[in-house]
Amino acid sequence: MSNVVLAKYFDRIKAAYEVSAFTEEICPETEDRIIQFEAKYASIPTEYRWLLLNLGGCYLAEPWIFGLEELEENYAIFVEAYEGYMSECEHGPAFPFGGLGDGSIVFIDLESGKVRGYNNDYADLEEIAESFSSLILELVEQVESFS
Repeated sequence: MSNVVLAKYFDRIKAAYEVSAFTEEICPETEDRIIQFEAKYASIPTEYRWLLLNLGGCYLAEPWIFGLEELEENYAIFVEAYEGYMSECEHGPAFPFGGLGDGSIVFIDLESGKVRGYNNDYADLEEIAESFSSLILELVEQVESFS
């Protein structure tokens, strides 16, 4: 997986995990657990998969990026929302990976690669980041600025 952008920032991301109080008990996921999830639901996008395998879920700042257990708990809810009220918004195929404190769903638009959020309050989509990698690096920068 040498084509994963985040791999070259591993030490920097790991350092942010180590200083954040929200990631104390976060552990990398196993390949077997990820394969089980993918067999049941869908393939996990490459950058997110890399993060799960190498560091686990990301709870540095909002949006929270689910570990595999939370992803499994929320995936069916996302699919229901996607087919229901999110279908009224313009977007491509999507893969959920986290959320905001207000209950909004955060996902990767699989066509554009952009990270977007479905705002529960306004029934609308908002762009959060240009890519999953850029989102992770923005979260790391937030931690670094407070360390």
